[in-house]
Amino acid sequence: MRKTEFHFLFIVLYLPIVIGVVLFTITFASYEDINFLSGSIIDTAIIIPEPKIVQVKVIQPELLKPKAIKPLPTPKKVKGIYLTGYTFADNLRRNELIKFIEKTELNTIVVDLKDPNGGFIFHPADKKLQLMPISPVALGNVEFTQILTDLQEKEIYTIARIITFQDNTVDQAFPNEVLKNKSGGVWRNYGGVAWLDPTNPNSWEIPVTQAKEAAKLGFDEIQFDYIRFPSDGNTNQIQYHNPPNGKKRYQILTDFYKYLTENLKELEVPLSADLFGLTYQLQDNPEYDLGIGQRLSDVCLYFDYVSPMVYPSHYPGGYLGFSNPAVHPYAVVNQSLQDGNYILENILQSKSLNRPWLQDFSMGAVYNIKMIKDQIRACDENNTAGWLLWNPRNVYTFKALEPAE
Repeated sequence: MRKTEFHFLFIVLYLPIVIGVVLFTITFASYEDINFLSGSIIDTAIIIPEPKIVQVKVIQPELLKPKAIKPLPTPKKVKGIYLTGYTFADNLRRNELIKFIEKTELNTIVVDLKDPNGGFIFHPADKKLQLMPISPVALGNVEFTQILTDLQEKEIYTIARIITFQDNTVDQAFPNEVLKNKSGGVWRNYGGVAWLDPTNPNSWEIPVTQAKEAAKLGFDEIQFDYIRFPSDGNTNQIQYHNPPNGKKRYQILTDFYKYLTENLKELEVPLSADLFGLTYQLQDNPEYDLGIGQRLSDVCLYFDYVSPMVYPSHYPGGYLGFSNPAVHPYAVVNQSLQDGNYILENILQSKSLNRPWLQDFSMGAVYNIKMIKDQIRACDENNTAGWLLWNPRNVYTFKALEPAE
């Protein structure tokens, strides 16, 4: 046999065997390197290694801790509009309104922390608040904080609005703190909405905790609405946790104000309160609290800003001699603010500044550009710390506003 034939047979018959042995060795060595981390091999037989398990912590985006941002200082004159939770969570609607803000004298938005059905539009970290529902439109906390950061960069001041005692989700989440009727069931107003019991100190923690969460998200201010006793519904059937027999309603709410401010004193943001417009009316009886516990003389001792809802449509016929106050916006707002200023000036320890809610919706009259301007003029003439426009659909009369400087 010639050498060339031998070499050819060797390549054909034996070379594949040699290559196979080499590959086996490399493969087994790699298995050993992956699987036998201790360095000792128990058996020289071929062992199919167990896969190396790498534990990866899955983090839900909505539960990520948002980056802390420093709150903006309050503008000397707050000029704002109200946004529902749905509007704020809707990128298209929110950005549309932000563009209008940038084109006008506006500098502030007030945002509901919940949607109209009571679901949070963020994801609370507090375990107690996690008992309450999350809105289907809720934003992740990191995204939420980024939006607030972007607004800060545009110098747009943000206020978180908390509906304090009225809440249609508390009957499921907090059955011991919810307002009861005399038969032991959940009391509801005419709209079928439940309330936290204002006389039960255990219920006070819930809005306070919401305020802390809002500050962590990056809001510049916290505003409390519905700080009052119920006014609509069969209130005679209410069975309070601590019946307000020994104390007046306004005294019970004053205890809540003390609790609230004491537990939020470490926050770096101002606190504000919404009140019925009629709290800005001089009364012969100093203890008069509208039957709901609200008195300007109490609130002004604890909050940085007070926002009376001086909507002309909400004043009764006969106010200032008008059969329909809604058609006289300047006169109604002007008189209310004059009376409110007088009350505040005569409370020695008052710390609150006036910043009213104004009517930008049609009720009692079709509201037009002039009627919005008249209310703003009344604010300017009474040296308020600004004003806030309310429209429940977030559709505003931007033509009534001055252009941005």
